[in-house]
Amino acid sequence: MNFLGFLNYEVELKVGAPVVLLRNLDPSSGLCNGTCLTIQRLRSKVIQAKILTDQNVGQMVTIPRIDISPSDKD
Repeated sequence: MNFLGFLNYEVELKVGAPVVLLRNLDPSSGLCNGTCLTIQRLRSKVIQAKILTDQNVGQMVTIPRIDISPSDKD
């Protein structure tokens, strides 16, 4: 990611790492902003994770990899 006023940074995910969702991906499946997950498998196009919070604790979910980059090149 490269934003004005911030250092360039690359997020590196690892199996077993705890993560927090920053977007509402699928509220009906429990994938809401703030949901805590544990990475189970890393694939080239998806991430498989286990939900740690809310009513769907223990459920395995598949999350598509999303490139986050600023739309304004300036």
